[in-house]
Amino acid sequence: MSQDVEKVLVCITIQKNSKRLIRKGAEIANEINGELHILHVEKGMSIFKNEESIELLEELFEYGKLLGGEVHFLSGKDVPSKIVEFLKSMQITRLVLGQTMRSKLRRLLTKDIENNVLSQTNEVELLILERKKHDNKKFVKDKKLFSN
Repeated sequence: MSQDVEKVLVCITIQKNSKRLIRKGAEIANEINGELHILHVEKGMSIFKNEESIELLEELFEYGKLLGGEVHFLSGKDVPSKIVEFLKSMQITRLVLGQTMRSKLRRLLTKDIENNVLSQTNEVELLILERKKHDNKKFVKDKKLFSN
C-alpha cells in the first residue's frame, strides 16, 4: 500500500489519563509530519446515561483537537472489530493504545485489540503505553506489525 501521509490513531477510553495517549499520539504525528486521529469506541450507547462521561469525552476530544487531531466516535458491540474496521477504512499506519492493568477484563480487551490488529491489518505500527508504578516513563512496548 503506497501512502503519502502517515496517519496516527489514538484509541481512548473515557478516563482522564487518556490525555497522555493523545499527547503521545500528537508527538508522533508531529515528528513524522502525519495526521492525528483520536477514536473512542463505545460498547453500546451507555455513555449517554452518564453526564460525567459525556463531559469527560468532550474534554478529551477538545484536547485532541487542540493538538491538531481529528476526533471520531463509534458505537458497537465488538470494540476490537470496530477499531480494526476504522484502521482499514482510514488507512492508519500507527496505532497508540493504553494498557491498563486494573482488571482482567481491561487486560483481555487490550489483548483482543492487539490480536485483531495483528491478524487483520496489513501494515500498522503499534505502540502500547503503560503507567509504571514507580516510574514516570510510560512506554511498555513498541511493536512493528507487518503481515504481508
